[in-house]
Amino acid sequence: MAQLVNTDYPLKAVAVCILFSFIYIFYDICTSVGINYEGDITISNQKSKRSSHERNPKYILEWAKRRGKIVYPTIKCSDNCIFTRDKGRFDGDYTKFDAIIFNEDILSTNERPIKRDPSQIYIFSTLESSYTVPACEIHDDDYFNWTFTYRLDSDIVWSYFQVRSLKGQIVAPRVSVTWKQNNHPVKKKIRYILKRKNKAAAWLVSHCRADSLRDDYLTRLQEHLFHYSLKIDVYGDCSKRKCPNNACGYMIRKDYYFYMAFENSFADDYVTEKILHGYENYAVPIVYGGANYSRFLPPGSYINAREIHPYNLAFKMYQAIKNREIYLKYFKWTNLYTITSEVKPHPLCEVCKRLHNMEGVYPARKYFRLWWNRLNGMKWCLSNEFWNETSNVNIDVRTLCKLWLRKNTATIRKVVLHGQPMRALHTPQYCLQ
Repeated sequence: MAQLVNTDYPLKAVAVCILFSFIYIFYDICTSVGINYEGDITISNQKSKRSSHERNPKYILEWAKRRGKIVYPTIKCSDNCIFTRDKGRFDGDYTKFDAIIFNEDILSTNERPIKRDPSQIYIFSTLESSYTVPACEIHDDDYFNWTFTYRLDSDIVWSYFQVRSLKGQIVAPRVSVTWKQNNHPVKKKIRYILKRKNKAAAWLVSHCRADSLRDDYLTRLQEHLFHYSLKIDVYGDCSKRKCPNNACGYMIRKDYYFYMAFENSFADDYVTEKILHGYENYAVPIVYGGANYSRFLPPGSYINAREIHPYNLAFKMYQAIKNREIYLKYFKWTNLYTITSEVKPHPLCEVCKRLHNMEGVYPARKYFRLWWNRLNGMKWCLSNEFWNETSNVNIDVRTLCKLWLRKNTATIRKVVLHGQPMRALHTPQYCLQ
């Protein structure tokens, strides 16, 4: 009776079932993480696969000077989007993309899409300051629907870092922040790290002679620190001095009380990753920039050099180095917050989410240049002949008018003598206000 039973058939059936199960699982993994064969990045739902596949993907083109793949870190979002630099997709028809992201290069080139679909979203994105990349051309107005920058008044904010509570909640950067106070002692582990420090301050810099005049401030600060037998050690291309074994972070953590987090230009909300050299390595950041730092950093965790004379700053540093209790107060924030360069969720996820949840029409920003440059920022669009070393910072339109009048004095006299109107001079608008 046992010979009548064929044992091969059930075994083969089981093997086939297992094989198809593995194929299905592999396919499901590939589609969920966005593997494709065109060099694109697909951002799709990792939690609710049904909702992800039910929603058609949004296609976003990054408009770049160079064609090729766009590379982002591993991103997990709740919506399905495909980011690409491939302008040849859809047979070169840019109007097929749901959105196009333009970086700061668009402000200095005329290479723009020729055709545009009214439903498309054009996004201006940059992490450079408005001083470094001003918007000067009239065609920049009424062009971008969304802004995607470090500025806190952007449609979508892309910050260099985040401040989080110990429970992981995002605290800053924000326009309005309520900071908590803490009087508990600094953790033993951190006190041990601080105890070993023996040098005043470090500065890593590769952008020499910045227009923020930070070099002049630091020169004066060095002079005052000299009287306390202290100094700032400068590393990088501007000093030709390198960190030991190129381990700058370890060096700062081990040796330095302070870190000079000086920005190369002044602009609203422009606080870059420079401050992380201090926070990540337990050195107090001394900041210098155009931002309202209370929107970005825990109070009492940094020193704002723009609010203090170099002489007073030198004394403040000396006091903190000599008095351990004063120095420890700068680290009370560690009992409440963490500061990290890992921004979560990734800002691109917010772009993706907004595109999927769009309702109605988003008009282009009519006065984009005024928003980006600010009211007195169009001066950065002037040619170099208007500038000199003493007028690079905080110059207003009245000063610019005086410069123009001085340059054109002889021509003005001829016009007046012949009774011609001033418009014959092509007088700039800022002199007519």
